[in-house]
Amino acid sequence: MRFYINPHCDFGYGWKKWLRIEPALRRQYGNFEAEKIQSPENIEAQVQRAFKEGENFFIAAGGDGTVHLLLNALLNLNSSKQEIILGAVGLGSSNDFHKPFRPESYIEGIPVRLDRENQIYCDVISVEHRKGKDRLATSYCLVNASLGITAEANALYNSRVPTIVRIKRFSHEAAVVASALMTIFHYKNIPCRLTLDNESSQKFNLTNLGVFKNPHFAGNLCYDTDVSPDDGNLGVNLCSDMAKLEAVRALVRLYKRKFNGYPKTYSWLAKELFFESERPFALEMDGEVIQVSQARFKILPKRLRCCR
Repeated sequence: MRFYINPHCDFGYGWKKWLRIEPALRRQYGNFEAEKIQSPENIEAQVQRAFKEGENFFIAAGGDGTVHLLLNALLNLNSSKQEIILGAVGLGSSNDFHKPFRPESYIEGIPVRLDRENQIYCDVISVEHRKGKDRLATSYCLVNASLGITAEANALYNSRVPTIVRIKRFSHEAAVVASALMTIFHYKNIPCRLTLDNESSQKFNLTNLGVFKNPHFAGNLCYDTDVSPDDGNLGVNLCSDMAKLEAVRALVRLYKRKFNGYPKTYSWLAKELFFESERPFALEMDGEVIQVSQARFKILPKRLRCCR
């Protein structure tokens, strides 16, 4: 097993968490290799080197963004001769990959997914995206992707805006709420076209779109859509044409795990989804945010083995 540590996750607290949990991990799992992620650009080379040395059990020690980085590096491997296993140590602030949290999965107060004896073949979300006339690029995510308020609130949460930084020192959950409310206050709905499973496209004024394999996201927010890591479906939840107060009410409902059946909300299970807009928009994938003008989401059924 080889750990890839993001010392900068959770705004620098990730490294302190790693120093706390590492001795307990070595006591429980014996000797293992561990290395810091040199940079987002270099992680693929680090993984390639370990794979050539015969490694097939890779662990992301960081937040959801670290899982995202390692996942993408692994799926770019030529792994036809050897199946890859992905595990994780939750050093981040939200750790959506570990949700719902299980009491027995904690070590030194930190959630882990390291049980390689109880693996599950997980679906992966493939996201083809483009900005303007740029080349089409492909990224992968395991937990969720979002557009609209959630994506822009994630970008704000991950920023160095002084107000958000100060709130984080008090409470990560309070910082999630503050980021969401500040985003809602400035947000303007995005005119767009949405196409599900190659059916006819539909026009919407996008408030928020979630495309997910795990209904848990951003702190304690959670959808009530019935989707699981290996069922071969994308969960798709849309909020359309909402005014600011309506968006706040939707946020409150998500804290109560209520989404389906309310005005201006739509929910589907799909294999593929295409989204485009005339203006660039924020695309969030497992906590990482980029700007694009179109995105196509596809399900890759049971693409990767993950530890429970």
